[in-house]
Amino acid sequence: MQPITAQPGTSQQTSAQGRPLPRGRWIWRLFGILVVLTCGILVCLATVKAGTGTQDVFVQSALPTRTVIVPETVTSVNVTSYGAPIQVTTGPSSETTVTETISFDEKMGPPRVMEHVARGALTLAAPACQNSPCSVGFAVTVPAGVTVTAASGGAPVMVSGAAAADINSGGGTVGASDIKGLLTVAAGGGDITVTGAGSASLDSGSGAVSVSGVPGPLNVSAEGGEIDVHGIGSATLDSGGGPVNASGVAGTLTVTTEGGSINASVVQGANLDSGSGPVVARAIDGPLNVHTEGGSLQVNGLAGALVAGTGSGPLNASGLNSATARVSTDGGNVWLGFTSAPQSVQVTAQSGNAVLVLPGGPYAVSAQSLGGPVDVSVPVSQTAARTVSVSTTGGELQVKPPAGGN
Repeated sequence: MQPITAQPGTSQQTSAQGRPLPRGRWIWRLFGILVVLTCGILVCLATVKAGTGTQDVFVQSALPTRTVIVPETVTSVNVTSYGAPIQVTTGPSSETTVTETISFDEKMGPPRVMEHVARGALTLAAPACQNSPCSVGFAVTVPAGVTVTAASGGAPVMVSGAAAADINSGGGTVGASDIKGLLTVAAGGGDITVTGAGSASLDSGSGAVSVSGVPGPLNVSAEGGEIDVHGIGSATLDSGGGPVNASGVAGTLTVTTEGGSINASVVQGANLDSGSGPVVARAIDGPLNVHTEGGSLQVNGLAGALVAGTGSGPLNASGLNSATARVSTDGGNVWLGFTSAPQSVQVTAQSGNAVLVLPGGPYAVSAQSLGGPVDVSVPVSQTAARTVSVSTTGGELQVKPPAGGN
């Protein structure tokens, strides 16, 4: 790696050895202005940096922003900023442009900025800032088809148009858009916003996560943060206690929330475990498997098999076009309304009430309540192919046709 040292007040275009740069090599442009940012994502760092158990106050020097044009072909970028913002975007040109915004303690002088291109791999870093009161923010414009690796050490990161991206913000916010292939993010507590990626694996470390436009597999871990996804393919989401909202899921949705609420709509099929949080599922065009451990469950519109256990939570499901349903509660009431005659229904409500609304028939019905009233008014035949088994240890049981008949 070749070290390039930025010097304040220098405007001559020179090489690292002090000779004028020939055409086609690195071209440096230094502008006599204060530390400013030419791209909206890069902002000046605070003048207080955390020390070892104390706060070290330093004065930011008036060093110009520096812009570098890289004529060499770049196929990948690796950027490390040690606490300053990073932005990587795709431009129409085949050239790569780097804008550096530098702040530092004037007593120590400007840090060395390391740039290197080897076999198409561009590396950008200011390692002196890892343990010193300085920072170098990078705004990089690259041609299409470039892969990106970025680590900011707590500052914001934004990447757009890359072929693939691997981002570690260390607590900073992350924005990614139009990533063609795999996007991997570790945010360490920062929020993550993704608008377009081929596939993605995201870990916010407690930050909120918002995702749209990811047709490939999506994996999200939020450790307590909220997760909001829509317009995606198959997804596995673990909020660690935060709420989850998912809509427009073209594949199977798997959600674990450890107490957080779940709201799923327009999904091909779902496996949901709220760990005591409430669950709402609407327009599920496939099988639905739900466990709430005490949380309520509301279903409206289901085209696949239903398997549900709510513990002591109530269960209310309508618009069921399910061939089979198997549900249980440990005291919560159950209400199931079918739009077409099911093949098999099994309900165990313990001490809760159970109401089943079944069109068509006849059904082979087994209804048992230890002490509660039982009312079966659907067509019944013990030799029928369609079976219904419902039981409670004391609640009321009703198995009836829809209002207005079959």
